[in-house]
Amino acid sequence: MSFAVTRAQNKLQKEISAEHIKVISIQGDQFFNIIVSSSKKDKISISSILDGEYQNDFQLVVKEENNTLNLSLAYLSLIDMPDDKRNAHKVIAAMLYLEIPEHLSLNIISDIGHVTLNGVFNSLSIELLQGQCSVKGESKSAIINTLDGDISIVTKSATVEAKSNHGKVIIDDFNNKDAIWKLTSINGNITVAKPN
Repeated sequence: MSFAVTRAQNKLQKEISAEHIKVISIQGDQFFNIIVSSSKKDKISISSILDGEYQNDFQLVVKEENNTLNLSLAYLSLIDMPDDKRNAHKVIAAMLYLEIPEHLSLNIISDIGHVTLNGVFNSLSIELLQGQCSVKGESKSAIINTLDGDISIVTKSATVEAKSNHGKVIIDDFNNKDAIWKLTSINGNITVAKPN
């Protein structure tokens, strides 16, 4: 006799007031995808989906302190997970989706995460190891560093400092240079383009 075991995904949806929030800080280790878009709303919408063998041993932690909203993934189980880093990524696939008010600052650090940003931000600070970063929109200032991932920016205003040790760097000429983008990658390609 055979039977199939199916596990439902571990999902969380939450909406909080952005009244006192100026910065959103994401400690994004274990998140495979981090997607943030800005809107005219004054609330922060958070959705996370955890999938995989250990999905119920993790929980999204949301903490507000000193005008900063901190988001991270916490391991809650009493069972020891195999210590092999590669193994950990096979057993949990976590995704984070945020919709935030325009003109907030965003800080993201992640080991494996791919980051996709869309909208208007005050400032961006992004540090990625394996993942790539894609931004469509505006930010007064941005510092984006990747180890292996490509950096792709589409924006209207840019003074760009870009350097890749082993990748290509392609930058459009911008007339509007109000925003400062500092982009660095070790192995990834960097492109900065104006919207079509």
